[in-house]
Amino acid sequence: MLSVEAVSKTFGGVQALRNASLTCEAGEILGLIGPNGAGKSTLVNAISGVLKPDNGSVRLAGEEITGRGPEHCARAGVGRTFQTIRLFKDLTVRQNVEVAHIT
Repeated sequence: MLSVEAVSKTFGGVQALRNASLTCEAGEILGLIGPNGAGKSTLVNAISGVLKPDNGSVRLAGEEITGRGPEHCARAGVGRTFQTIRLFKDLTVRQNVEVAHIT
């Protein structure tokens, strides 16, 4: 299980995240939806070790991985990719998501 508890991150006085929390069970698919500037990428970067949160914790299967860096997080099973949208025009939204899940 991935557990994110009260994670906050500020960039030069701009609060990108404030007490963000979530849990995700093994095998569960979770989507982050929000407008530009809502903190989605910042949260993913904090979870994957790209950014160290100002406070809060990120745990994977009970192991504290907060701020350990992307190499450690990747070895533990948490990583990220960058958005490269290539949709299949003949498939539904659900089918496109299912294709992404199996690749």
